[in-house]
Amino acid sequence: MRALATVALLVSVGKPAEASDRRLMTEWTIADEQSSPAERELTREDFVIKQRLMPTGVAQFMDQSAVSAIEPALATSQLVELKSNGAIVFCDPEIRGQKMLGHAQPCFVDADSDGRFESMFLTSSVTKGLLTVQGNRPKSPKAISPIAYRRIPIDDFKPQYFVGIQYRGNANISGNHIFEINYGSAGKMGSLTERFLIKKNEIPGIRTPFGGQFTLLSESAGGIRIRVDKPFPKQTFGIVQTTTYHIY
Repeated sequence: MRALATVALLVSVGKPAEASDRRLMTEWTIADEQSSPAERELTREDFVIKQRLMPTGVAQFMDQSAVSAIEPALATSQLVELKSNGAIVFCDPEIRGQKMLGHAQPCFVDADSDGRFESMFLTSSVTKGLLTVQGNRPKSPKAISPIAYRRIPIDDFKPQYFVGIQYRGNANISGNHIFEINYGSAGKMGSLTERFLIKKNEIPGIRTPFGGQFTLLSESAGGIRIRVDKPFPKQTFGIVQTTTYHIY
């Protein structure tokens, strides 16, 4: 008997592999942020550190009427860039509900870098909280009447996505303090598969996730008392979903 398990892991992302010039990679950037040195008491679901995620490229359609004929909801959308050799690819970052069969995320392709999308395809995000596309773009995406687009400054990106360390409490037999790495938006969060825990005898102590640092000062009646010493540094953030088969 086989059991199927899927996990989401943080990965270090780089250039798409040359072995497939159609490979798609979804890259985000953890934005710089100042941290307060003040001590805080955390209760369940509070964030230790929480910083904004920004795309590597942003674009808007210049001809809204042409887009409305394809999908009205996209006319005023800001698209995020995916990394891919041989073509410019932008996708709608809003995670859309997927039917049992088929895909729901629209992506647009500018194969000749002339500032117009001449084809599109539908794909799926492997994570629910943050657009994460894996695999290759189609060899023959659906042809559309060319639609002009323009790049806009990344700082003008409006949707609010984040990554952070969230406290999940200590309601377990050992009283260990549990933390998760969560990402996404306020209404749609996902988490990396591997949690980390702090044992009672490890307090006080220090943790350094993603190059940031926080100090565990003491336990409290409602949870735990901490101090953020430094936030996450600016860096690339990406997720890969893997599947593990167990044979029983």
